Amino acid sequence: MYQELQKQVFEWFKNKYNEDLNFTFSLRQKANKGAELNYFIGTEKSKYFSTTFWYIPVAYPGSSSDLINLVFTITRTKKIEFHFQFNQTKKPHDNQNRYALEFIQSIKLLFKGIFPNEYFAPEANKMELFAGYSKPIYNNFDELKSDLESYLSKIIPIVNQQITEFKEKYPDFTAKRFTFEEQENMFAKMEERFKKYKVIEDLTEELEEEKELVMVDLEIDYNFPLNQILYGPPGTGKTYNTINKAISIANPEFDLHQNRETLKAEYDRLVKNGQIVFTTFHQSMSYEDFIEGIKPQIEEDSDGNKNVIYEIKDGVFKLISQKAQEKRSTEETVNHQFTFDDAWGSLINEANIGLENNNPIQLTIQTPHLGLKIVDVTEKGNLKLKPIYSEEAKEYIVSYSRTKILQEAFPDLSVIKNIDKEFRAVIGGSNSTAYWSVINYINNKINSEKKPTTQEKVLSPFPHILIIDEINRGNVSQIFGELITLIEENKRLGNTEELQLTLPYSKNKFGVPSNLYIIGTMNTADRSVEALDTALRRRFSFVEMMPDISVVEDANFEDYPRAVIMQKINQRIELLLDRNYTLGHSYFIKDDFKASFKNEIIPLLQEYFYNDSSKIGLILGKGFVREKEISKINHQKIFADFETRNEIEVIKSYELIPFEEVDFEIALDLLLA
Repeated sequence: MYQELQKQVFEWFKNKYNEDLNFTFSLRQKANKGAELNYFIGTEKSKYFSTTFWYIPVAYPGSSSDLINLVFTITRTKKIEFHFQFNQTKKPHDNQNRYALEFIQSIKLLFKGIFPNEYFAPEANKMELFAGYSKPIYNNFDELKSDLESYLSKIIPIVNQQITEFKEKYPDFTAKRFTFEEQENMFAKMEERFKKYKVIEDLTEELEEEKELVMVDLEIDYNFPLNQILYGPPGTGKTYNTINKAISIANPEFDLHQNRETLKAEYDRLVKNGQIVFTTFHQSMSYEDFIEGIKPQIEEDSDGNKNVIYEIKDGVFKLISQKAQEKRSTEETVNHQFTFDDAWGSLINEANIGLENNNPIQLTIQTPHLGLKIVDVTEKGNLKLKPIYSEEAKEYIVSYSRTKILQEAFPDLSVIKNIDKEFRAVIGGSNSTAYWSVINYINNKINSEKKPTTQEKVLSPFPHILIIDEINRGNVSQIFGELITLIEENKRLGNTEELQLTLPYSKNKFGVPSNLYIIGTMNTADRSVEALDTALRRRFSFVEMMPDISVVEDANFEDYPRAVIMQKINQRIELLLDRNYTLGHSYFIKDDFKASFKNEIIPLLQEYFYNDSSKIGLILGKGFVREKEISKINHQKIFADFETRNEIEVIKSYELIPFEEVDFEIALDLLLA
């Protein structure tokens, strides 16, 4: 996002420059480490970058900076903010810096009121600093362009006018817009820098890709817990996040920073492939459903007579365990490695046969219709070559060791432009033509002897994930039975303490594979972690998921102050119950917040407080809860005439106001009061 935003800002500014050559702006000049391909000053780590439109050199002991900056910032929540900043020391050490201080102080008076959010540093500060901020945040660059255009149209003329006035007042004051020549020079330097470092970046990417290709079939540890439970109050996205976690395990290379539709499509693909299985625990769930059990089946004969038979059926856990153990393989083409030594041995053999038959083997050279013949093989196994056109010609020795060095350097002779120069650079002085003829033979022999064969390659099995929603709603001891021990990491198949048990119905041996991951979800409002089966708790990693107010803030709803409402409600619930009963952020990000309030939030509070409207009133306030009319009537007129009628103490009674009668906006104001 950082690089993309820089590029968008640069292209927008450059278009303005192309339309008006007086619209000039600064660009990064130095290729600092990590910022070689940046357009502007700033770092990705700090999440900001800045530019300026004027050349006004300022500095002070120990530091230097631009006097005026336009700064773009990427927030923690991936939003964008920009501001104009004016900054100068109040202790200038020379005339230029004194002029610059007086200059921005004069602008300070003209600056007020331009931006919706302004900041002026206290007068006691060592620096003269003030800034104008845009509206709080923008989702993307397109959203801020019109505001940026507006602020530029106001700020630039003010600064330009003040520069004119100050240069008349102080002729030696250096301050100006960048010239056309300076702007073009900045563009040229940037392009030169980009070309230089883009090559390095591309090479790095290629190396990384090659490294990734090598590691495709390696066993990679992504440090996912084999057994984990996502727990927290309702509406915190536990079930929602099982999709992300399951995809991360089943397909670690998949980019999770995509839209929800793309993630769901990948999840559905993995479910269809059998790598992910989803189930929900409930009070009727049993060992027979989860592991294996005897199930009745109706069998019908040819005459239509039906009989009930009983078969052993595998449960969801046993089925996915078996699926996770399925062997995977692929066919791959392997080239037979015909080495230099193989080719050299073949050449020596052919040379000896030729010499015995008085028919020396001939090797081609680069000059057509000419060549060299092998006239001898020395005791040390080297070759003697002589031109074929003359018996009186000089003989040349081609050694095994030097030929091997050259062949390793030039497995493809077509890349050579000057054989004398390039061969000498590798092995020193030699007859390059003689060595070329031998290497040409060697290379052709190696290529011709390659024998591709197809063989089966065994691959490691895919990761598989069992998602158990509402894991605390089932009787875990009964459902897992004796297999609760087998899900421990060191008891899994293939590990040091591997265990297998004999199943009670099928009598088959059974163990849990190491590539089966279990993800459970647990609603703490239904049952606390402490109440969960102890045997299960110590075998799972617990990941707490609490209400996240930043999710609501980042959504930028403009209808109601949803984040504040969520905060108030949860503070009150935590005081009356505890944090395990707070409301998750999902209830506050629905498109129709009013419907969510009516159909989800209020019913959940009724369940929490067993319809005790007096406590719900402490949460929601008088806009949603009222005193019943019967509580307002004189109880003496209601009760029968009896001696204790005047002694009885009546408890006030409250009720929820029918939602149709609620003025929602006023009720929310009362809730926040």
